[in-house]
Amino acid sequence: MNGFNSAPYLREAIDSVMAQTYAHWELEFYDNCSEDESEAIVRSYGDARIRFRRAPHVIPLAAGRNAAIEGSRGSWIAFLDCDDIWAPEKLARQVERLRQDGADGVGMVYARTMSFSRRGEEGETTYRYAGRPLPEGRILKPLLLEGNIVPIVSALVSRAAYDACGGIPAHLTFAEDYWLFVAIASRYRVLCVQDVLCRYRVHEHSATYRNKLASHREALQVLEEWGSHLEPGELAARRRVYHTLIGIELARSGRFATGLREIFALGSVSFLLRGTAATLFRHVRGRRPYS
Repeated sequence: MNGFNSAPYLREAIDSVMAQTYAHWELEFYDNCSEDESEAIVRSYGDARIRFRRAPHVIPLAAGRNAAIEGSRGSWIAFLDCDDIWAPEKLARQVERLRQDGADGVGMVYARTMSFSRRGEEGETTYRYAGRPLPEGRILKPLLLEGNIVPIVSALVSRAAYDACGGIPAHLTFAEDYWLFVAIASRYRVLCVQDVLCRYRVHEHSATYRNKLASHREALQVLEEWGSHLEPGELAARRRVYHTLIGIELARSGRFATGLREIFALGSVSFLLRGTAATLFRHVRGRRPYS
């Protein structure tokens, strides 16, 4: 777990770890110089499996995730952000899937995840796959063509795979999980538990929600790094998607003319129209839009 002023939801998240039916876990909490009650909350559990460390100074999230992983000792690494929740059987179901399939050549196991907010359930986090199986096996191409379809709250990553990828580039702040999952998928098979095992909290104070522009720009960097695995036409089309999303966020931030130039020069008007229609459809169904 990586935290920064995460007290409001922190106890609920840690309680979901304590409730795991799989008992062989450890919790490495790496705090990014919080100024709230986060440390007191973590230490209040008094459980030897829970360790608290504090960064010497504020660092990017990727560096914090690397530091947390380096302090852990398990051969498999799971991620739980401080506002998210695991179902009690989350780890047990993933470990069982590894046993059933055989862990050779597997770099990651993920699971279906439900988004929720103070309004209630908001639908599946990877909403395009609602009602159909999430990808398994060699999933590099879906990750590049569809964005990060692996909710970080659900990911269980092989330490050997993490080490083989060389850790997460320390400069990343919003696409650090996407980079890691793409790097792993470029080398290893990926398994998925096709049941909802995690809950991802959607709220206005989350880093991704408040920094969509930077998130899209970093995701574009990930695409460029692995774009050689796509056909030229596929890569060009996906670039246009990200430039459209970047243009939308520029316009939303008040840079309307700059945003329009981004969309018309580098983006895709047809994608913009499709995305607008999809967002309206989700509004009609009472679901939160995702773009």
